[in-house]
Amino acid sequence: TYAFQEHLFDKTRPENLDFLRRFRALLDEYQDRAAVGEVGDEDRSLRTLAAYTSGGDRLQMCYTFDLLGPQFSAAHIRGCVEAFESTVADGWVCWAFSNHDVVRHVSRWTRPGGEPDRVAKFSIALLACLRGSICLYQGEELGLEEAELTFEDLRDPLGIRFWPGVKGRDGCRTPMAWEHGADNGGFTTGRPWLPVPASHRARAVDVQNGEEGSVLAAYRAMLALRKRHSALVGGSIRFLDAEGDVLAFVREGGGERLVCVFNFASEPANWTLPPELGPIEAIDLGASATIQEDALSLPPLACFIGQAG
Repeated sequence: TYAFQEHLFDKTRPENLDFLRRFRALLDEYQDRAAVGEVGDEDRSLRTLAAYTSGGDRLQMCYTFDLLGPQFSAAHIRGCVEAFESTVADGWVCWAFSNHDVVRHVSRWTRPGGEPDRVAKFSIALLACLRGSICLYQGEELGLEEAELTFEDLRDPLGIRFWPGVKGRDGCRTPMAWEHGADNGGFTTGRPWLPVPASHRARAVDVQNGEEGSVLAAYRAMLALRKRHSALVGGSIRFLDAEGDVLAFVREGGGERLVCVFNFASEPANWTLPPELGPIEAIDLGASATIQEDALSLPPLACFIGQAG
């Protein structure tokens, strides 16, 4: 099988770089075009990403599989980002939490007894604050969880072959839910390749559209905030010391400096404000974190974004 092979001669070949240069030269003949590479290269992934995106004459960006697994912690996120920053000098990364090959991240990261919507809102805030481009997978903006399908519904050969031990990838590949009351969630009037679960139709776009406090509203607000702040679009990233399951970093660029703090824990956390940052003014996102004297108080799965003086 794929995982038991050492892929020395069937991927990541040196001649790929010449092809990418020719490909980029062609792409640059057209306006508003960008190429995104998917790099699943095991322990070589970051070195491959660096080679494929450096120099300005190859791919504009690549994404790896680093954040597509079950790990959900401040230490894991920091480790992945720092590994990229130390390995890739002038290339560019595209971060993703979900895609068509893995269990949806709301299902992967919601702890027993947890709140999927809270995980979804926390995740888009984190994703939008990381340095790099971001990739959103269809349905995550609705907070969709992994679909539960019957064996008869499966299309993925992996699931069909190894059911029920391995259910395959169809649970994340169901069609987008647009309309709650329509057949197939409004995706098609015909028969889709996979059914749209009732739980997904309950979260359809027409249900969440205009609903304050919905996952869809949180996505729109966070993406708009990212667009307004040049530090989040292309600024540098520098991590700050934090205890427990708290992730803290500074994004700086375009004449502004933003402080981003995320509490991954299921319990409240306090984070001491570094004096060298000066006064910090919260950016209004409806955040539940509060500043108390020289410390930031964060409820479980809460984030804070502030403008540092």
